[in-house]
Amino acid sequence: MKKILSVLILSVFAVSAATAAGEAEFGRGLAVLKAEIAAGAPGLELPEPGLKAVIVREGTREYVRVSGYVSLSGSAWMPQDGGYTSFNFSGYTTVRDSSGRVTSNSVRISSYEGIWLRPGQYVHHSVRPNVSVTLYKDGQYAGSTYVSGYISVSGWPSSSYVTLNGSGYVEGSLYITD
Repeated sequence: MKKILSVLILSVFAVSAATAAGEAEFGRGLAVLKAEIAAGAPGLELPEPGLKAVIVREGTREYVRVSGYVSLSGSAWMPQDGGYTSFNFSGYTTVRDSSGRVTSNSVRISSYEGIWLRPGQYVHHSVRPNVSVTLYKDGQYAGSTYVSGYISVSGWPSSSYVTLNGSGYVEGSLYITD
């Protein structure tokens, strides 16, 4: 144990001595560099004092909110006594900003939902789609964002087949650099 402790103490002293030597060497190198700069050492080019920095502005950032109206529809088979049923709701929309300059192509909005159903009982459910959309500004690629929303769907089960329909808005936002 004493042997391990003495080795550790000697290691700490060795590391601190090496660090001090490194700092002293760095200080000497810095002093030499300062002397070369002051003497105008050959091969050492310093910028002229009259030069100014040039700032290049690449564009401005614009915050854009986009939205689109979508009608969703989904159908599924319901178990005879009711129960948990899986629906795949889908519809199409075009997402755009208020000016109409930032727009998407036709986008498929879809959402997979599980709903508990009972035979003969009216069904009302909120679907929350979240879809990635590519946007264009004046025909040029502007970026991508996610659009989402709450779409209320409803309907009556007929026998064991159920169709639910509804409509609403999906919206999102992004920053566009001109």
